Amino acid sequence: MLNSILLSVSSSIDSLGIGITYGIKNTKISLIGKIILFIISLTMSYFSLFLGNLIQNIFPTFLTKLIGSLILISMGIYISFEALKKQDVNCNVFNNPISSDFDNSQIIDSKESLFLAVALSLDSLCIGIGGSISNINLILFPLLVSIFQLSFLSFGTFLGSHINKFYKLPKNIWSLISGILLILIGTFKLFI
Repeated sequence: MLNSILLSVSSSIDSLGIGITYGIKNTKISLIGKIILFIISLTMSYFSLFLGNLIQNIFPTFLTKLIGSLILISMGIYISFEALKKQDVNCNVFNNPISSDFDNSQIIDSKESLFLAVALSLDSLCIGIGGSISNINLILFPLLVSIFQLSFLSFGTFLGSHINKFYKLPKNIWSLISGILLILIGTFKLFI
């Protein structure tokens, strides 16, 4: 249960930083956009668990435990490295989900939220594969990822619109926290 919660938070914490940036820029997410975000996040998480279970049925237990831990640690290192690396100014939604407001309307509509949801779910796809191999709760994890992702995004938007001082935080802080959490969880699972 605790692993499911920690992995869900780690998969979703980037949404808080993105939400804060949306709030500062006065960009809102439509209700239909939020529903699409939730559904895609849930679907991607379940799909990742399916892939993880497939791997678990092919390889012996000790090897799947090793693979699961290494996936989590690798994802953590990759996310941390990307967070620390200087980003070029690039409006690719997969590198920069904040740029998903294509028409600059300051509202993330249904079409734009589709791109945002896929961009936000890519991390949880890999994390879910590694997590399912490490025996996380298969029903709880996808629900928690979807709930945390939407909650962090909404709460971040609220914070950003009310407290401008959060803008001074480095943009990559949430990705860095996510990466460190994954490294810690993967290392913990490797030795337990």
